Amino acid sequence: MQFTLIYDGPLPPGPKKRALYASKIRNVLHFQMRDLWDNHVIMRQLAHEARVYKTWMGDLALEQSGPRLPDYNTPPPPVPDHKIDLCAPITLAGFSFLPIVRRSLYLSCAIDIAFLRHEEPGRLFENGGDIDNRLKCFFDGLTMPNVEQVRSGEDPEGDPLCCLLEDDKLISDFSVKSGRLLGRTEKNQYDVRIQANITIKVLRVFAANQSLMGG
Repeated sequence: MQFTLIYDGPLPPGPKKRALYASKIRNVLHFQMRDLWDNHVIMRQLAHEARVYKTWMGDLALEQSGPRLPDYNTPPPPVPDHKIDLCAPITLAGFSFLPIVRRSLYLSCAIDIAFLRHEEPGRLFENGGDIDNRLKCFFDGLTMPNVEQVRSGEDPEGDPLCCLLEDDKLISDFSVKSGRLLGRTEKNQYDVRIQANITIKVLRVFAANQSLMGG
């Protein structure tokens, strides 16, 4: 499955206030991720199919019977007591987060980034061109925060807040192309435009994640 996320806004270099700016990015991208969950046919199907039976051993036994999703606009019913939802929100420090790429679904992702900024071409590691730390902050913004990051950042805009990753260790590979940001009449030195093309990869195919093999 492939889709694109776009961030327009400030992204200063260095580690200072990294959790704060990551939370700003997370809040901006929440609305794009929420749109994906609500309106993409594959995500609608995933929400239905990620329900699995509990067993007395605590293992997961997949539901094999029943029709495939007949109407992607139909929201999934409440989860009955004998099942668990592999797409359920994750609660942390009093807030709920809804990542797509998570271990319970055996997923990873590749990220191809177009990074536009107000620096001269080639100045990747000077002053505002400190692209390594800025990318680390952006990856934090793609990822569900930890408790310390929650306390140091802005409150989440959504309940649950939709994000890409449960853990940034689930990024399998990434590439970056850098360019100059044009067209701003009032320039903030640290404003950027990041276009992140996401490819979700299924590491182990089973009934709950097979819908992500397409799209």
